[in-house]
Amino acid sequence: MKHTSRPTNFPNFPLADLHAHLGASVSPTTYWEIAHEQGFKLPERDYHRFIEYITLSQDRKMNLKDYFDNIYHPLLDPLSSGTFAVETATFEIMGGAYRSSDITLIELRNNPMKHNHGGQEDLDHIIMAMLRGMEKALLQYPKLRAGLIFCMDRQFSFEQNAIIVEKAIKYRRRGVVAIDLANYYPTSGFDLKEYKSLVLKARNAGLKVTIHSGETPGTNDLWEVVEYLKPERIGHGIKAAHDKKLMKRLVKNNIVLEICPMSNIATRAVENIEELASNIKTLKENNVRFTINTDWPEMIEGAHLNDQFAMLADKGILRMDELRECTKTAFESTFVPNGGINAYL
Repeated sequence: MKHTSRPTNFPNFPLADLHAHLGASVSPTTYWEIAHEQGFKLPERDYHRFIEYITLSQDRKMNLKDYFDNIYHPLLDPLSSGTFAVETATFEIMGGAYRSSDITLIELRNNPMKHNHGGQEDLDHIIMAMLRGMEKALLQYPKLRAGLIFCMDRQFSFEQNAIIVEKAIKYRRRGVVAIDLANYYPTSGFDLKEYKSLVLKARNAGLKVTIHSGETPGTNDLWEVVEYLKPERIGHGIKAAHDKKLMKRLVKNNIVLEICPMSNIATRAVENIEELASNIKTLKENNVRFTINTDWPEMIEGAHLNDQFAMLADKGILRMDELRECTKTAFESTFVPNGGINAYL
């Protein structure tokens, strides 16, 4: 992979990452080792070509649907499946975030049904393995706060997603803090309004709600999410900058956006860094609250959180005091309780 010049401005304060996915937060080197330990056939037999195959950058972009359909779901999900893999991944992701970027608050999201080898393993065993990995990280790094978010999937049936919500409720006191709805829309058969009851059930059980929206063309989906599901936060939401009325509604409802700059560039949610800068400036001018997050810290070059902060500062997109304010917003809008591991005991 071509390496860009390293940014010079790095934050000197603890960070918070509210939007990171398990499958895209595992080191590519770890994926390579898992594949060979398990005898998993890879699309590339050479290590360097494999790394290039699964990672994106400003020079190698791919729209969200293509990456999901060709790399993420058919390759990364199986590699990060099973109790050993998810426990190890959760532990290493959370510990690595603390060590590499001084992230003292992390919310890690995943769909447990994507990590049980297509139903061959018991879902509760997968979830318990994730929780063990988180608990190990919290024990090893006492300054760290963490929680899990379970993602429903727009490509799943309503019945499958209902199971995910049930599991999130079941393990709420162990460290599952919220539910999400992710993935691109299927060509047919999905009605967002149907999910009002599931979201309400989760909320009544004490879970928070964040919904993926606004990372593909248009803002109609954002409006529907705000109207029907009433989330506390929206994952991405970068397209809200194109709709002044929507931005006013976000402010009125105190909805926080989880902006993921490098991910939005690499997956063509924005065309380039200039559009990213323009959208962030517009959100800021309209008083929309937002945080800066990684999304896919290991699958995108330069996507570690301290690197993204440095890039935004170096490019003049956000000053360091504004980035500190984004971090303050993250700590204020997190779903994770205080207390580290003691929060769940």
